Amino acid sequence: MLYTLKKLAATQVFFALGLGFGSVIAYSSYNPRNNNCHRDAFTVSGVNFMTSVLATLVVFAVLGFRAKTIATECVKRSVKMFVNSITLNEYEDWYRIQGQQLNIPGYNITACSLEDELKQGTGLAFIAFTEAMTLFPGSPFWSALFFLMLLNLGLSTMFGTMAGILTPLTDTFKTLRNHKFLFTACSCVVGFLIGLTFTQRCGNYFVTMFDDYSATLPLIIVVIFQTLSVAWVYGADRFLEDLKRMLDRPVPVVYKYLWKYVCPAAMLGLLGASLLKMILERPTYTAWNREKVKSHVCSCK
Repeated sequence: MLYTLKKLAATQVFFALGLGFGSVIAYSSYNPRNNNCHRDAFTVSGVNFMTSVLATLVVFAVLGFRAKTIATECVKRSVKMFVNSITLNEYEDWYRIQGQQLNIPGYNITACSLEDELKQGTGLAFIAFTEAMTLFPGSPFWSALFFLMLLNLGLSTMFGTMAGILTPLTDTFKTLRNHKFLFTACSCVVGFLIGLTFTQRCGNYFVTMFDDYSATLPLIIVVIFQTLSVAWVYGADRFLEDLKRMLDRPVPVVYKYLWKYVCPAAMLGLLGASLLKMILERPTYTAWNREKVKSHVCSCK
């Protein structure tokens, strides 16, 4: 579990900063030649770091509140015939020793765990958070703010993604540049039609598949090749000279060794860990069992 969280945290940096998508490169191509890119890089990284810290506090506070509420209600339902009140920890100890062996007609004694209620992935935004919002005082207000945040987050992400696709194509091909509006509209329509795949009844399976195997791993590979191209093919020394002319001042030479050795080594380690996990752990997905009225994990064959 700890390894998975570390891997997810590392890959989240790529998504949060827009690395590998081409959006950063596309936006930077519009900057003037004397733009202070060194300051911009520190500003973007600092704002992303502070935003991540703030989001961590909010997310875990909300998830903890929701998990504790649901688990406590589960305990009350399960032990109402035995005792009037019991803490969650006491119930977990009792269920592990005695409760799971009891089979009383008319009573559903189940495991009540905080960990089971802490969802991730799409269930975090569309199940866990939305359910927690209904438990807040003034829930309509917080729900409206939350879904407006999701809407703005999705739109801003798509702006950057489309810029990473459209900008290099329009800069390369004159025909597309002359019909930029039509090309942009057609690209958005194609993206919309592809997105309809994720809105079907089985759309969550496609979302999970794309998230696990079509986004994370290729993204790491793209960033590794980008780093190697700049540091080794184009040359770290030449890149430092470009930055020196752009900023009109010398750039710390430590960046050269970070680009050539530290960053590639770190990303290759992350790539190796991801590949090792894929080899050792068989791919799984969560399916709904209508007969048992609950979801269960299935192995891909």
